[in-house]
Amino acid sequence: MRLYVASAGTGKTETLMGELKALLEGGVPLRRVAAVSFTRKSAEELRLRVRRLLEAHREAFWAREALREVHGALFTTLHGFMAEALRHTAPFLGLDPDFRVMDGFLAQALFLEEARSLLFLEGHPEAPELLELLEALYEKRSLAEAFTPLPGAEGLLALYERVLARYRARTQEVLGPGDLEAKALLLLRHPEALGRVAERFSHLLVDEFQDVNPLQGRFLRALEEAGVRVVAVGDPKQSIYLFRNARVEVFLRARAAAEEVRALSRTHRHAKQVVELLNRFTTRFFRAEEGNRVEGVREAEGRVEVHWVLGKLEEARRAEARLLAQRLLALRAEGIPFGEMAVLVRARTSLPPLEKALRAAGVPFVRGRGQSFFARPEVRDLYHALRLALAERPYALEDRLSLLAFLRSPFLGLDLSELEEALRAEDPWPLLPKGVQEALEGLRALALLPPLEALRRLARDEGFLRRISRRARANLDTLLLLAAGARFPTLEDLLLWLALRAKDPESVELPEGGGGVTLLTVHGAKGLEWPVVALYDVSRGPSERPPPLLVDEEGRVALKGTEAYRALLKEAERAEREEALRLLYVALSRARDLLLITGSTSQRPGPWAEALQALGLGPDAQDPWVETHPLEAIPPLPPIPQAPQDPRPAPYTPWRGEPRARPPVYSPSAHLKAEAEPLEVLGEGEALPEWARAVGTLVHYAIARHLDPEDEGAMGGLLRQEVALAFGEGEREALLEEVRALLRAYRSLLSGALPPLEARAEDHAELPLLLPHKGTVWYGVLDRLYRVGDRWYLDDYKTDQKVRPEAYRFQLALYRKAVLEAWGVEAEARLVYLRHRQVVPLSPAELEAALEGL
Repeated sequence: MRLYVASAGTGKTETLMGELKALLEGGVPLRRVAAVSFTRKSAEELRLRVRRLLEAHREAFWAREALREVHGALFTTLHGFMAEALRHTAPFLGLDPDFRVMDGFLAQALFLEEARSLLFLEGHPEAPELLELLEALYEKRSLAEAFTPLPGAEGLLALYERVLARYRARTQEVLGPGDLEAKALLLLRHPEALGRVAERFSHLLVDEFQDVNPLQGRFLRALEEAGVRVVAVGDPKQSIYLFRNARVEVFLRARAAAEEVRALSRTHRHAKQVVELLNRFTTRFFRAEEGNRVEGVREAEGRVEVHWVLGKLEEARRAEARLLAQRLLALRAEGIPFGEMAVLVRARTSLPPLEKALRAAGVPFVRGRGQSFFARPEVRDLYHALRLALAERPYALEDRLSLLAFLRSPFLGLDLSELEEALRAEDPWPLLPKGVQEALEGLRALALLPPLEALRRLARDEGFLRRISRRARANLDTLLLLAAGARFPTLEDLLLWLALRAKDPESVELPEGGGGVTLLTVHGAKGLEWPVVALYDVSRGPSERPPPLLVDEEGRVALKGTEAYRALLKEAERAEREEALRLLYVALSRARDLLLITGSTSQRPGPWAEALQALGLGPDAQDPWVETHPLEAIPPLPPIPQAPQDPRPAPYTPWRGEPRARPPVYSPSAHLKAEAEPLEVLGEGEALPEWARAVGTLVHYAIARHLDPEDEGAMGGLLRQEVALAFGEGEREALLEEVRALLRAYRSLLSGALPPLEARAEDHAELPLLLPHKGTVWYGVLDRLYRVGDRWYLDDYKTDQKVRPEAYRFQLALYRKAVLEAWGVEAEARLVYLRHRQVVPLSPAELEAALEGL
């Protein structure tokens, strides 16, 4: 392994780019290289950087060859790479190569579901403490391949193994992150399989190596022993994911065993004073190894300020917030925009007093990481309404809770005291007012719709929207965009997604407005930087609540209250203290030019305050960076101004925008109707203008769901779609026959002009899209996107009477461009004319010409 130790700001991504460039220049095909990072977002950013690198050198043969492969090359997370390795070696492991991957929240929910079931069957229906312990064990799976109980934990571990066996039996064809790690370690027992992975990916680039867990580290070590050339970049000082089972010891062991270790020590991010502070910090708290001290290359002097508020802790903490607000206002007066400032905290519990002070001072702010977006009241209101859409009467306990939430939500806004008799009844339905019954029946109708459409109708309910804030309405727009990208097959899947995401503390909340000072935790700031960074409430201590059980890297399990637990607790506390220092380093290193630190004096200072005192930057220090403020010397902030009761119109209200060629949000089909001659899509003798729309809608719906035209039940169900309700009985029969004929035509194309469904490695139907292009956001739905081998196909189904592919070039060009930008996939775009049983491909050149001609 070649390992780069890269302190903050020293260019680790550029280093990886240089390593990849050297490989490509040396004749290694891009398809033989895998690049992994900590998140999917950072992996895709790496792909974009590679693409720009290749574009810049496209005159070279190696770059042109790599450009042909860049969209299909493997840039992914470590779990994504494990999944790819398992697919290549599935026969050796007795694994279905078509297994699906689910995210960690869904996997954990399935495990807990099996745990509840087993506890019920074994006579423990109400055992929240057991469930908590089982969940804690499940979350520690990445520490060791197998658990060993220490005295007192034998019974719990036996129960856990029974639950895990049930969970594995249920998830044989779909794997979560922990399952991928466990399966990947099976490769170690199959040298031939491991060699096959090494042959497929001869070179592996690993970013953020300090964040790997013990099982991932073991897997990477096995790949290296099998012949894979590994180049890794990381920084042990930035290992801050202990709660996700990352262990800095994995990095340290890799560094000790690496063939070559290189240190990156020139920071391009930090001004001189920030560099001085970082070097003081690393010299005091980290081992004197190469790479810990950095050399600044910028000429900017920069500034470091440490402010301590003297007084009782809680009062001082509020005064500290006022002091920080005043300092930010002073920096704005110096010409620094609020958007170039960030305030970092160790825990979200520090934010409420700070937000109050910023509002009073008139400092705009956004929360980069706040309350879980999915726990917002307006999102939960939609969740409860969707639950009632599927609920059977009489309502079960959980459905009754959703009923209560729905009745008092902005959908109805009822006073529950008026419905007390109904809510106490075994079956409340007969006692509910007629209007409430009608509203609940309206919810049940949503169950017949596609999941995204059901969510959209609730989120667009006019009465609901009138009763919620502008910010809440913006959150619902975001929810629809997020749901559109998740591809839910059923309403139950959508509900499970909403429930799990509500538990995710890192879900991004939509900011309050378009700009301002960014407020977020240090974990949320990882990988980011700002010209001005403030650290607020550095005196806050760690959580006092010890975990219910402990697991060490050897897999030993100890329960709270046992002697074994007390022994492991000392090691766990040591690890927490060391990570607190690394967390502080990450926070300090986010600042480019100006670093503000504020704290309050405390008799029990937290680890950050203790570290600053050890650096000579405490309240009693004489350092020129340090300034103290008595509590009474910090003036109160003025009250938050109230909006006038009768505000005068803004000066821009009479303005009128200039006419545009197209609306800011537009669809390709609307553009076609506006720009081109009407297409002849009606059948002979058709007099109803909605007929063609109904035929197209039903055919697309049936194809997306693989409905059999000979299945009378499925075909009859089509007539319950909204587009078919406007027609009379005879017309509906004729409509159904035409749809059936088109579906038969579609089926005749499969295994001929179209690849059969079973030959498709990936197959996605009705994908929604949004694509900004030439001043307009284009939206639409991709009929079909699928992969056969390494080739991607984008099919658009047409029910037109005439074959006129030139009319749809612009539409397909937009769809192809959206797929390329969103997924990095170059798909072959084709029109599938069902009436004519004809597939018409459109070349990339003519599609590009259609875009240019807009």
